[in-house]
Amino acid sequence: MKEETKSLQMLLPSNETTVTLDDKFCVMDTLDLFFGMPVQVLDRFPLQLSSKCMIIVLKGKVTSRMNFSECVVGDSTCAVFATGTIVERVEMSPDAKVIHISYATENSSSVSGVFPLQPRQVDLLKTAYDMLRDIMTDSAFAAGREDAAGKCVELMESIAIGSDRCRVVTEKTSRQEEIVTRFLQCVKENYREYRELSFYAEQMGLSLKYMSRVVFQQTGRHPSQWIKDHVILDAKAMLRSGNYSVQQVADELHFPNQSFFGKYFKEAVGVSPKKWR
Repeated sequence: MKEETKSLQMLLPSNETTVTLDDKFCVMDTLDLFFGMPVQVLDRFPLQLSSKCMIIVLKGKVTSRMNFSECVVGDSTCAVFATGTIVERVEMSPDAKVIHISYATENSSSVSGVFPLQPRQVDLLKTAYDMLRDIMTDSAFAAGREDAAGKCVELMESIAIGSDRCRVVTEKTSRQEEIVTRFLQCVKENYREYRELSFYAEQMGLSLKYMSRVVFQQTGRHPSQWIKDHVILDAKAMLRSGNYSVQQVADELHFPNQSFFGKYFKEAVGVSPKKWR
């Protein structure tokens, strides 16, 4: 079994099919595995994706929790996860037949989401995947291999998300639902620097009392808990990666000092950052 590249995180465990290329592409599949793979991998999560990931499920099911939302990818479905997505867990049914690609390319689509596939799309994606593996492993592609692999991934994205069936239909939402959506997006963009509720209320042009009431009524959680969850999950991902010291995590999340961060983390998790990692 090949060791996974450090710069690209794979959501599913490596196996004998795993192939990497220049820290920009990593692919694996379970298409020919008779006994399947472990249902769950616990020691790698949570993590924050440093690259895009595509999961194509031909059979079975892959379930996960991404950015605090449940995500289910079933038969004949493709999921594309954007760079920066925070992953809390991934589970795979033992019978799952899955293609998994992690890639860091400049020209890939900005679209992400879960896309149902028509039978013809499935066939085309399998063909394109075989082509990608050949490009990554065949010495005939030594010159221009990275560029060819990038174009192949772009093709796969186009196949998966390009049909009319995959277009997102936006339903009319209530004023309260719009506020919650805006609040959560604002938190996602600013939680590393701002944890004060007054900042978010000001950004949204709402009173603090009204914003807090709407978020709580719609989600059952206080807005401060949403902010704390983002901060703690990001901290866990950095600590778990092994690339950051506790002090560096505190700095990345704009805490005034390591001690303050340690207290904040322990109150939320129950143990200190050093013990948790």
